[in-house]
Formats: sequence, C-alpha cells, structure tokens
Amino acid sequence: MMRSIYLVARRDYLGYVQAWGFWLGLLLTPVLMGVGMMAPSWAAASQPTRYYTVIEDGNAFAEVLRSELDKEREQVARMTLDPLAVMNNETSEAIETFDAALDEGASVEVALERAGGSTVDLPQSDFIYVEPPARTSEALQPYLLGERSIETPNGPQTLFAAIFVPEGDGEIEYWSENITAQSLRGKVQAAEQTLTERRVFEEAGVSPRILNEAENRARTVSEKRARPPSAAGAGAQVTLADRAPFFAAVMMAFLLWFLIFSVVNYLLMGTIEERSNKIFDSLLTSVKLPHMLAGKLLAVLAVALTLMAVWAIGAAVVVNMFSSAMPADMRETLFTVISAVARPSLLVPAVLSFVLGYLMYGAVFLALGSLCDTIQEAQTLMTPLIVLLMVPMFMIVVAINDAESPILSVMSWVPVFTPFLLILRVPAGPPLWEVAGLLVLMIAATLLVLWLAARVYRAGAVHGAGVGDVGKWFAKALPGKKG
Repeated sequence: MMRSIYLVARRDYLGYVQAWGFWLGLLLTPVLMGVGMMAPSWAAASQPTRYYTVIEDGNAFAEVLRSELDKEREQVARMTLDPLAVMNNETSEAIETFDAALDEGASVEVALERAGGSTVDLPQSDFIYVEPPARTSEALQPYLLGERSIETPNGPQTLFAAIFVPEGDGEIEYWSENITAQSLRGKVQAAEQTLTERRVFEEAGVSPRILNEAENRARTVSEKRARPPSAAGAGAQVTLADRAPFFAAVMMAFLLWFLIFSVVNYLLMGTIEERSNKIFDSLLTSVKLPHMLAGKLLAVLAVALTLMAVWAIGAAVVVNMFSSAMPADMRETLFTVISAVARPSLLVPAVLSFVLGYLMYGAVFLALGSLCDTIQEAQTLMTPLIVLLMVPMFMIVVAINDAESPILSVMSWVPVFTPFLLILRVPAGPPLWEVAGLLVLMIAATLLVLWLAARVYRAGAVHGAGVGDVGKWFAKALPGKKG
C-alpha cells in the first residue's frame, strides 16, 4: 500500500516541480508581492515635484499650507526616530525634542537633526511654494498652461497651481489645469480649516496655542495586562513580546490561505488533464483508487512544503544580508515576531490547521476535477469555492482589529473556516476545551470530506460522471424528487 501511494506521489510531485512554470511562479510570487506592497511608496517617491503659489495679503495662509504639506514628512521623521513609540501611540524623548523644535518654527529637516535623527530617510516634498510671478488670474494663466515658466532652483518649471486667498469672507480660488490630482486641493481646505479655528479662538479671547497646551498636558495611557504576559507579575506592562503572537498568527493565517489558494489548483488542473487524456484507466490497472487519491494529495502537499521551504530560506538569506542595515528597533520587532511563530502553543495548532485544511480543500478540488473534462466546466463549480475561500481573508482583517471578536468565535466553528480562524484565535488564549473541540471538529470534517470526495472521484474518474450528473444527485437527495 505505502509503495503504491509513494509511487503516485512521486510521479505527480516530479511532474509539478520539473515544469519551468513552477519555478517561474515560485520566484515571481514573492517578487510580485513585494512590488505590490512597495508600489504605493514607489509611486509617492516617483511623484514629480510640483510648484504652487499663494496670492494673499501677508503670508499667513501660505505658512499654514506649508505646515499641512509637511505633516506626512513629520510622521515619517517620527517613525525614523522611534518606530515602536509611534506604532504604540506613545511618546519618547527624541519625539518630544522633535515636536518642540517644530513648535519653535524649525523645518522638518532641522527638527529631525536636533532630535538626533538622519534626514536621509525623509521623502522630498511633493509641492514647493514659489513667490507669485503675477497677482491676477489673467496674468497667471500662461504659467498654469505651460506657456511661460517660473524660475526655480531646478531650472524653469511649469506652475502647477495658484491659490487666491481674499481678505474677509470671500471664496478661496484654487486654480490648476490638473483636475485629477486632488492632494494639494485637500491640503488647501485643511489649511483654511486651521486658520478658521484660530480666528474663532481669537474672537473668543482665547489663545490658539491652548489646544497644543492641552495636548501637551494630557497624560499618557499605560497599557497593562491583568493576566501576567510572561514571567512578570500581574499588571505587567504590555510589550512587543506580548503583541508578537497576534502578529505571527495573522501572518501564518494569511500564509495558510495563500498556499491553499495556490496549490489546490494543481489538483484540479492535473485531474482534469488526466481525465481528458484517459490516463486514469492505465493508473487504475496498477494502483487502487484510495491509494491514488492519497498519493495525489501527498504530492501537492509536498509541493506546498517545497514552496514554503524555498521562501523561508530566501527570507532568511535576505534578512541576514540586511539585518545590519536595519534600525535596531525594526530588527528587534522582526526577530520577536519570528520567535513567536516557534511557540508550541501557536505552532502546533497552526501545523494541524494547515494539514487538515489542505486535505479538506484538496479533496474537494480533486473531486471537482474528476467531474470535468474541460476548464470551462470546472469554472462553473469553482466559483462558489473561490467565494468561500475569500471569507477567511475578510476575517483576517477583523482579527487585526480585534482577535477576540465574537464573529471570529462563532465562525471558527464552521468547518471550512476553522483551519484559518483557529490560528487567529489562539493568541487570544481561548479555553483549552475549545481549542481541542475545534481540532476534533476539523478532523471529523476532513474525514467526512475525504470519504465524500473518494465517492465522487470514483464516480467521475472510473464511471465517467460529469458536471451534469451533479444536478441529478441533488435531485435524488431532495424529498419528493425522482432521479
């Protein structure tokens, strides 16, 4: 028996990994995922520098607008100084020094330097103020249309926008030929809101700086746990080590979803190809049907393990290469999360969830492939399963905000979702009986699915049943219906 299973698994595994498309996908997947994650940052970094001007009496609006445009760079500077404090919504000596310098009117670069940071990591400003080359809309039109250029340190440039700020209650006019880029217009609206608040405070005889004073006097909120997080006593301060299991669980649940979503297609496509080429007949002459099913499932499981091993080795090499260049806080965060993955309380349920979840979904896709002669037929049955597989992705978003959400607790008892949601719930510390119950539920559901899939596989692969027969089976199962 074991030799038959091994031979089928070996045949299918080598068929998958010897294809050039497998290795191309193996290498391109992390690259494309990295490109997808970095694309917003690259798009922001590649944004051309644009020049605007403000026509007003004085410079009050221009100064406030410049401050609004610098807020994103200020946040990047705070992250550079102390990323953990920013992520935990806390403060530190470096951030306090940086904010104090900003309050004194220093630029972001100068404030960062005073706080002991480096300006190398600061992004360049997307919008730069220039003195108005003219004071009326008619005179500015050639500059906005590109017919005339303004002088800048980077040479002659086109004027991107002109903001007219009248005295009193008149309407602010935002002039620009680019009607799709709305970020500067949004900052103009925010600057007007800030100036309006200042005027209201002044009319009430209150200093506008009272808001900053109130914010500075606010006490910090220290987060502690009644349950000891580790060896510390009750009421110990919540640290990154306490949050790391939640980050690790989200990462592992997403990895499980991604691998199942990726590798089960091998089972579907391979089964369709063998059915259409009549390969089943020759295989069944030397291998029993249960052994063939087990071998196919083991082959694709080995493919999934190969994917994980290659990606893990690649990630380890990359981290080792760049660890010395990482900030100390970022390096500590990364290794703390990685060490949380190795905790038996999280690793054991995660491994069991992966194996059982793979067997459950793999058997379903095998059964579907045995009923289909073409990919078009498979798509009619795949669509509901694809929609079903998207639900755990939405639950991962829920878990990021609240891992103890009641909806996670309820949906984790639905067998098709249990493999993913159990991983997300483990760091929240559910009762042991509940974890054991969910594991038993997964085992029972997996055995049931395997039994049903074997019957469907036999009907499709051996007896030639097709997609049209599925409707007949359901008709027989309905009360009062005749097959």
